[in-house]
Amino acid sequence: MSRSGSAAPGGGPGDEALRRWYAARERVEQQRDARLASDSERDQVCTMLNQAFGEGRLTPTELDERTARALASRTHGDLEDVLAGLHGMAGSALWNTPAPRGVLPRLVFWVVGLLTAPFVLLGGGLLLFGEGFGERIGGIIVLTLFLPGLVALYRWAHPRL
Repeated sequence: MSRSGSAAPGGGPGDEALRRWYAARERVEQQRDARLASDSERDQVCTMLNQAFGEGRLTPTELDERTARALASRTHGDLEDVLAGLHGMAGSALWNTPAPRGVLPRLVFWVVGLLTAPFVLLGGGLLLFGEGFGERIGGIIVLTLFLPGLVALYRWAHPRL
């Protein structure tokens, strides 16, 4: 008894969906591999090669040859070829850049920043222009309460890429 959509090669709709998924994954990998590598990424790969040499996974000759190839690499695909065979040192993790954040985190930062600005200005004013020791300590306390949170919120809303 045979069912429609059996597992015959090239047969069912599941096979076509799987084939399309593999093709899309291949296109993404090709685009990633064709992306130009930066100097810092080449340096990271050289550091990984030195670590592998220190662990005894590479001979001195292999280290020299792979380091020369890493420094001459133009793309991420070239750098991944340099790391071939060194399991646990996948290069693709090096150049996975975080996706840029949308408008909402930045909007949250600016709203919170506008609401806390009077307190930060008050703390700074008390610290710089306070007449007594108590006012200056109060300024330090106000700044200590508000500035770290504001800086952390800024780092969250504006990640470094």
